Amino acid sequence: MFTLVVHEDTGVEDLSLRQVRDLYAGKITNWSQVKGNDVPVHLVSRNPGSGTRTTLERQVLDGRPLPAVTTPDCAGLDRDRPGRCEVGGTGTLLDTVASTPGALGHSEVGAAAARDDVRQIRIDGYPATLEGADEGAYPYWQTEIAYTYGEPPADSVAAGFLRYLADEVGKDIVRSKGHRPCAELDKPLLCRPDGAAGGP
Repeated sequence: MFTLVVHEDTGVEDLSLRQVRDLYAGKITNWSQVKGNDVPVHLVSRNPGSGTRTTLERQVLDGRPLPAVTTPDCAGLDRDRPGRCEVGGTGTLLDTVASTPGALGHSEVGAAAARDDVRQIRIDGYPATLEGADEGAYPYWQTEIAYTYGEPPADSVAAGFLRYLADEVGKDIVRSKGHRPCAELDKPLLCRPDGAAGGP
C-alpha cells in the first residue's frame, strides 16, 4: 500500500483523484488552487524504476509519466516557483518532503506513518487503507509478487521462505505490516503479475 505525502505547510489533507492528476500534469502549480496555502507545488519523486513511482504512474496517473525534472538536485528547487526533482530512496524522499516547502511526494504507507514531519494525503476522502483498496475507492496500491527462477529445490532457502509466507505465521506478519495475503481477497485470482489487477 502506498500513499502521497506533503510538507505540512501545504495546508492540504485530501485531494480528489482529478486534482492529483492535475498536480502531476502541471495544471495545478500552487496549493491555493486546491484550497491550501499560497505555496508553490514542488514534486519530489523517486527515480525511474522505483515501485512507488511505477505504481503512481500506472494506478493513480492513469499511465501518464511524470513531468520533466526541473532540477537534478532537490536542494536546487526554486522556493518561489513550482518544480520537480528526483531522489533515490524512500527515506531520502520523506526527508526531502519534510524539508521542502510545498513538497508533494509518494511513499510506502509504513515508512510515511513512522514520520511525524510529513502529512499523508487522502484521495477522494479515502486514506491509504486495505479497506479503501478493497472497495475500489483508494487507487494507490499494487500486488507484491515473489518470483523464483523455476521451482526452487524443496530444501532451499527460497523454498523455505515461500512456505513461510504461505503459513499462518508469515501471513500474520504480512497483515501486521498493513498488507493482505492474496488468498484472503474476495477475488484471489486477481492476484497475478505484470500490471494485472491485484490485491493490496
